[in-house]
Amino acid sequence: MSSEAAGYSKKLSSAGSRKKSRKKVKNQTALICGTIAVAMVAAIGISYGAGRLYYNNKFLADTFINGVDVSGKTYEQAVKALKADKIPETFTVTAIDGNKFELSPKDFGYKRNAASEIKKLFDKVDHGTWFSGYSGRTDFVYTDEATYDEALLDEMLSAQKWGSTATADASLELTDEGYVINKEVQGNVVTDMSKLEEAVVGALGKGEFEVTLDENTGCYDVPSVTSDTYKDQCDALNKVFNISITYDFDYTKETITGKKLLSLIEMDDVGNYVVDKDAVEAYVEELAEKYDTYKTKRKFKSTLQGEVTVDPGDDGLYGWWIYQDATVEQLVGLLEDGQNVESIDPIYFSDGPFEYTGVESARSENDDIGKTYIEIDLTNQQMWYYKDGKEEYTCYIVSGQTTSLARTTLEGVYKLWSKETNKRMKDRNADGEEWDTTCNYWNNVSLCGIGMHDSTWRGAFGGTIYQWNGSHGCINMPYDGAQYVYENVELGTPVVMFYE
Repeated sequence: MSSEAAGYSKKLSSAGSRKKSRKKVKNQTALICGTIAVAMVAAIGISYGAGRLYYNNKFLADTFINGVDVSGKTYEQAVKALKADKIPETFTVTAIDGNKFELSPKDFGYKRNAASEIKKLFDKVDHGTWFSGYSGRTDFVYTDEATYDEALLDEMLSAQKWGSTATADASLELTDEGYVINKEVQGNVVTDMSKLEEAVVGALGKGEFEVTLDENTGCYDVPSVTSDTYKDQCDALNKVFNISITYDFDYTKETITGKKLLSLIEMDDVGNYVVDKDAVEAYVEELAEKYDTYKTKRKFKSTLQGEVTVDPGDDGLYGWWIYQDATVEQLVGLLEDGQNVESIDPIYFSDGPFEYTGVESARSENDDIGKTYIEIDLTNQQMWYYKDGKEEYTCYIVSGQTTSLARTTLEGVYKLWSKETNKRMKDRNADGEEWDTTCNYWNNVSLCGIGMHDSTWRGAFGGTIYQWNGSHGCINMPYDGAQYVYENVELGTPVVMFYE
């Protein structure tokens, strides 16, 4: 064989070997792929079987009933999760005041269908398609219906003692201490039983065994006016209520505030007011009746006769006499200003420089003479001067002649109004008698011309001279006596004259 033939033969042999190798590789690949496919099918089968087995008696994955997750739960577990098997021993009603009322559901025949409804849902589950649960959430809804004896329930509810406190609106009250807000009262009396029954039935319909009754349930009357309504008004009224005006009566004070002040004004609901002048006049009149001593009877402990009663006379002008008209205007102005006044005197009558008042330091509840005074015993025709309860001076006098009323010195409590020296006494009385003379010391004790003065033309004092040779009404005194009064007795000193 030639070399060419030999070479050709080798080429043919080599090509045949390559064809056999390619066929062998193809067979191996097919085998491997087939093996993998079988393995995958087997794995899928095993997984499906495992899932089928797991979910065979359970709800599928991502399953919710009435919003409760029951994924992978058996029927019994789902019932427990949804509390569908629960019928509590008590149904509790909490009243608006917090009191609790307990009823037994068994006593009104309460039964639920929840468990059977869940069973219906469970029976519809295709456990063979358990894998579909992983594709998205599934929601089931059932109606938890209950049955019970409504008439018996209503009877049990009506038998409860729901409360005895009535609802009340907030109110504004005037007390001795000022305006106060009476807080509103939320009553606990059930005024609409149908609303209470509706709330209970609604709870039972949702499978709930407790209900709280509040103002929104409609069972109760609710206050329509609350404390906040009156806050600003109360503050405004109390601002007026607390205005204080104090009148000073020396030994005591009268304060106008609170209810007394409110009685003198007319006020609206927000504290605006006008003064009631008629009420102010009545109040000032009360003050005058209480504190005026002008022209009043007085008990007086005399030197010689013990306690005597001194009647008021037309000439004796000692004492406190409130000028009511002026005091009314004064008080009206103070009230209109609305400012507190710690101390102010009422206005007293005056006649020029002469004010109808007494001695402030001598003023008390039962007396306005005190322990410093001049005593003139018209019966015994003697005068004394006491200072702080101690006798400082005494002398005999001659008073008005009693044969004529125009000349008689009237008893009463006088006041040392003014003093003069070298006083010309010129006048005429109702009887037509005239006189014109001069004294050295004039101590005026009235506003009608009666004075305590020296009478140097007299040679004697005391006794019964006054009855037949008395003065024209003045108190005639020895020179020394008139001088003593002029020099030692203060203006304003009370002068007590009396017969007994």
